[in-house]
Amino acid sequence: MSEFVIIGAGAIGAIVGAALARAGHAVRFIEANRAHVDAVRAGGLRLSGYRQARLDVPIATPDEADWPLRQVLLAVKAPHTLQALQPLAGRLAPDGFVVSLQNGLEEYRIAELIGTPRTIGAFLTFGGHYRAPGEVVFGGPGAFRIGEIDGTSTPRIVALQQAFSAVQPVAVTDNIFGFLWAKIALGAIYFATATTDSDVTDLYAEARYRTLFGRLAGEVVAVADARGVRLETFDGFDATVFRTGAAQDPAAIAATWEGQNHYWNSHDNKRTGIWRDLAIHKRKTEIDRLIGPVIEIGRERGVATPGLSRLVVIVKEIESGERALGLGNLDVVEKAW
Repeated sequence: MSEFVIIGAGAIGAIVGAALARAGHAVRFIEANRAHVDAVRAGGLRLSGYRQARLDVPIATPDEADWPLRQVLLAVKAPHTLQALQPLAGRLAPDGFVVSLQNGLEEYRIAELIGTPRTIGAFLTFGGHYRAPGEVVFGGPGAFRIGEIDGTSTPRIVALQQAFSAVQPVAVTDNIFGFLWAKIALGAIYFATATTDSDVTDLYAEARYRTLFGRLAGEVVAVADARGVRLETFDGFDATVFRTGAAQDPAAIAATWEGQNHYWNSHDNKRTGIWRDLAIHKRKTEIDRLIGPVIEIGRERGVATPGLSRLVVIVKEIESGERALGLGNLDVVEKAW
């Protein structure tokens, strides 16, 4: 059995950590939310929803934790990557590594901080949300891939695959960035749905909105193409069907939306974590770290991203309270083209 230190005891960190601990691995958490730390210490880490569990696990705030760091799982939101990792990077063991269990393209930033050989990528679409101090809700299973960011096959990846199988089936990939960029294409769609106060499946039922969402995904595909990334398909979602400047296949597009509907209909919740950030928690989303880099890379490569740029503005206005949630926000995005 292995020892893991998980930075971030929110939804993903708790779901993965609980499964690893139940499988017999030694798991410790570093968590910045003091109330969450106190609650876990007092009553254990509670998992509800798709999978239920209660675990007594070591947990500490960043200033308290003095544990050895070898196998580190980073499960904080993308804007907090450097804040969470920089203070601990100097303590990483010579043969240690960090696995990013995050949204976005944070593997690039982590590699810049600690080096490519110490950075491992992960792609996942299972999810949940933080309900209250000490409790996380598991929303349900999805896809799970891990891979060295240089595409090589290594013994540590095989070992991680075996360990992470305690969460759900996981596959090793030699193209982790192909999955991560494809997820951002889907993420652009999710950000757009989150600007409304409607269920994702209700929005998918409208042809007009499916077209709009496809155009947003197509902008991400165009930037990924310019970057030389080979996009992968997951959960029935094939971002390449939305590629602009080429003849699109209506049947392939329909199959992708069918895959998305199947995914969402397998979950009790029909709204994204992004919507929850905006509507319930009233806090900033990860849009600067997920969509922002795509826009910047597009600018560097001469790829226009008017829809994504407009979407970022709208989300930021919702975050600041200047704009309300509603279908009218999609009308504003549509006018970007």
